[in-house]
Amino acid sequence: MIEVFGWAAAALGVSSSLPQLVRILRSDTSAGVSLTLWQLVAAATTAWAVHGYVSGAPQMQIPNVLLTLASFAIVIFVARDRRLPLGRTLLMPLGVAVVLAGINVWLGPVVFGFAVVVPQLVGQFSQLRELVTAPVIEGVSGAYLAIILLVQSMWFGFGMVKPDWALIICAGLMTLSCIANLAVYLVRRLRSTRSADVVAAR
Repeated sequence: MIEVFGWAAAALGVSSSLPQLVRILRSDTSAGVSLTLWQLVAAATTAWAVHGYVSGAPQMQIPNVLLTLASFAIVIFVARDRRLPLGRTLLMPLGVAVVLAGINVWLGPVVFGFAVVVPQLVGQFSQLRELVTAPVIEGVSGAYLAIILLVQSMWFGFGMVKPDWALIICAGLMTLSCIANLAVYLVRRLRSTRSADVVAAR
């Protein structure tokens, strides 16, 4: 049963990245897309694919290979759109991925769990900063934030039952950061709705 749960989390995780990939391909622009975020996503998903292989968990390995491909596709598109040198653009995510995978292989899942959460949290905190400081948040998808929260919660549960310390550490911290992002988003949307209602009532 827990294996089915892991595959459900994996499928949901893979589907969460598709809206961004489709959006960037359809609009033919990278305006508003954070290159650093997607470089870090590419690095982390590569490392999670290696972790899935090392720990014998195909539900972590296969989806993360797909997420890695989607993330690198976004990184390549953004680099080309902004006329950035492709080699230098790919160097950071590949380097981070190699370091994280090496930590997993040589130092084990606990150290890997603490290490792999760093790039993921950097991306989440970057999003939180934008949610707090941006004048408008119309470009942020509440559905995406909710799906990511659900995915991280599911991986945390999977890690607790399996048990997998890398998942417990990383998904636990990611779940907390996703809760913060979704909460700030909902508060901002509520305030925006109330402000619009007040203006309409005048």
